[in-house]
Amino acid sequence: MLTTTTIWIISIASLVIGHVVVIIHILLTKHEEPVSAVAWIMAIILSPIIGVSCYLLFGINRLHKMGRRIRLSADLFESDVDKDEIRRFVREMKSFTLSTIPDEKNPAFRRTLNNIFPQTTVTDGNAIQLLKDGSMAYPEMYAAIKNADHSIHLQSYIIMNDKVGRKMFELLAIKAESGVRVKVIYDGVGSMKSMLSSFFMRYTRRHPNLQIRAFSKINIFIPWRIQLRNHRKLLVIDGKVAFIGGINISAGNLPNKKVPKRRDIHDLHCRINGPAVTELQKNFLRDWTFTTKKELKSVINAEDFQEPVACGNNRIRIVDSGPGQNYKATEKMFLAAAATAQKSIIIMTPYFVPNHNFVSALSMAAARGVEVSIIVPEKNDNVVVRAASHSIYKLLMTCGIKIYEKHGMFSHIKAMLIDDKWSSMGSSNCDVRSFKLNYELDFCVEAGDFIDTLRQQLNDELKQSVKISLKDERHKNVLIKLFENICSLFTPIL
Repeated sequence: MLTTTTIWIISIASLVIGHVVVIIHILLTKHEEPVSAVAWIMAIILSPIIGVSCYLLFGINRLHKMGRRIRLSADLFESDVDKDEIRRFVREMKSFTLSTIPDEKNPAFRRTLNNIFPQTTVTDGNAIQLLKDGSMAYPEMYAAIKNADHSIHLQSYIIMNDKVGRKMFELLAIKAESGVRVKVIYDGVGSMKSMLSSFFMRYTRRHPNLQIRAFSKINIFIPWRIQLRNHRKLLVIDGKVAFIGGINISAGNLPNKKVPKRRDIHDLHCRINGPAVTELQKNFLRDWTFTTKKELKSVINAEDFQEPVACGNNRIRIVDSGPGQNYKATEKMFLAAAATAQKSIIIMTPYFVPNHNFVSALSMAAARGVEVSIIVPEKNDNVVVRAASHSIYKLLMTCGIKIYEKHGMFSHIKAMLIDDKWSSMGSSNCDVRSFKLNYELDFCVEAGDFIDTLRQQLNDELKQSVKISLKDERHKNVLIKLFENICSLFTPIL
């Protein structure tokens, strides 16, 4: 029989061994991030129980393992499909792609994007409609769902069990009953409330043709999964029309007179018609094969890939980012903007917590005369993120970068405009999480009338914003500075 002393010795020895194992894991996996590694080791030494618990939740991200799994599930589109209809479609798509244009005939920014995203395709002949807030976006999405003939593919970080979520899923259920193939991907963290309330199960039980899957299921025995989130927002109908941007499936995107105005969400979404829809369709199906663990060729139907038709004059490049899918592509896109800009950069983002590399790149752009403007919301739904953002404002403004706070509703817009020549929109924030951890989906517009549309929209946003004063930042209360600097320490996981 074990004595109390022996039990204590075994318990202490087990704790020590466990902590040593965790520290060894940190040294093996975070050698490329020495500051982060030292911070985690110090946290574990100073507060063993809390430190280890936090590391299991936030420190382990399994980037490499997850990336390998996704790469294995996403074989090349052209080589994995042996259907004649798909091969014919691929041949027809070539007439809309710009990959054959010699580099010397491309502008500098496109040459840069071609080099950092060699696997992406630029397609011409696309039409883009800018949709402001849910009041514009949802009716367009509802109408497109009602008109679907073959397939509906929906992907969203947040799907709420509210009036918007219920209306959309009732429409999806009706189309599924009529024979339309409906597939939905949600994120286990962002849509946790709906998942726990059995919202998704309610529809899958009633409608076998309505398939709903979590991109990465939450598991209490694998807590680090919460770090790798699918943050994408995408709806593709029949392979003909796509909706992409920053709007989730939530009633928060609709004005509500019963709650304070500041709680409403201001956001932008886009409707895209044209050859670029194909790239978005392929992106969804690739995520679906990973989620369902099925081969790509088993889920592809020729009806999902309609004959490409020119609908407008916009040139679009689809940029997907995440481990196993163009890792750190979001960060590269922002760095490309800072590197290629000659006159101006406008960045609008709800969460501005970039890494040191991008802060330096923006500062260098400003130093060579580029007018850099950053628009963030005055009121943020995350107090820690807002404080962490403020911790770098003085540094940026000292370099000549202008920072504006958008008043009124919480702005969730994620958009960037460079030199009035090219732009990006989508799900990516300008923060470390989007740069490294999240699965994001954006599109770059490299020519066309959408550039002017977005420029006018961002100018309107600037008119409703107030420029932050460098003087005010320099004379900020010491306690506020301390709080902001403490929050900035959590930048890698915000």
